[in-house]
Amino acid sequence: MMKILRSYAALILASLGISLPGSASTFNVDYTDLWYASPAESQAGWGVNVIQQNDILFVTLFVFGPDNASHWYVASNVNSTGINTFSGELFNVGVGSYFGAPWTGISGIQKVGNIAFTFSTATTGTLVYTVNNVQIAKNIVRQGWKNEVLTGNYLGGTTAIGSTCPGDGSVLIWGALTVTHNQPNISMTVDFLSSGQQGRCTYNGSYSQVGSLGAIDAGTYSCNIGGTANVVFGTFSVSEMRSTRNGFNGRIDGTTQHCSYSGYFGGIRDVF
Repeated sequence: MMKILRSYAALILASLGISLPGSASTFNVDYTDLWYASPAESQAGWGVNVIQQNDILFVTLFVFGPDNASHWYVASNVNSTGINTFSGELFNVGVGSYFGAPWTGISGIQKVGNIAFTFSTATTGTLVYTVNNVQIAKNIVRQGWKNEVLTGNYLGGTTAIGSTCPGDGSVLIWGALTVTHNQPNISMTVDFLSSGQQGRCTYNGSYSQVGSLGAIDAGTYSCNIGGTANVVFGTFSVSEMRSTRNGFNGRIDGTTQHCSYSGYFGGIRDVF
């Protein structure tokens, strides 16, 4: 049945002169966020900023030194050493230009140790860093202070590969995506029309957020095609959901009455 949905969606794309996208590669997880000690709020005032581009992290630590005064340390080239591990050198910048004066540069850059991350999930991990031969190890979690609200109109849906699905196993449910988000409840509806047949898939679940990443758990969905209810139905979850003013996307795992699948769910904002 998922192959039927794919055929409908493919006809829509063909009518618009659009071809299905080919494979693309990017790094596994984007760890860009503000992180702090786990459990959350256990060490307010201590944190680490992580900015990721491809497989390299730029990291700044804001910590307190042996004098109990605040200190900043920077690691500008923290390289990937595995799928979920990174390491690099940690530096202290001794002298810089006063913010109220003309910029004259920085000096006194000194290596003070090393820093390493091991992420156990997309939202949790372990940080080990050394400053002047003092080693610190902490469990860390993304820091959050306000949930995203995804309510709006988009163009998008699901693209995935099924493990035991009929045909070639590919799943594509694409069309007008409408999201209603009243925390924690979220409902996402994909509408499409092909060969005179109206299709609609509705996804319902519970939304949660850690740092800048959201997730949907305990999700259920059903798809109606041409007036026939529950042509496809099942369960799903979405992880690593990231929202911007342009739209949102995340990783979806789901089951139908026929198979299981993994892929992506999201959409770009509809301006019309």
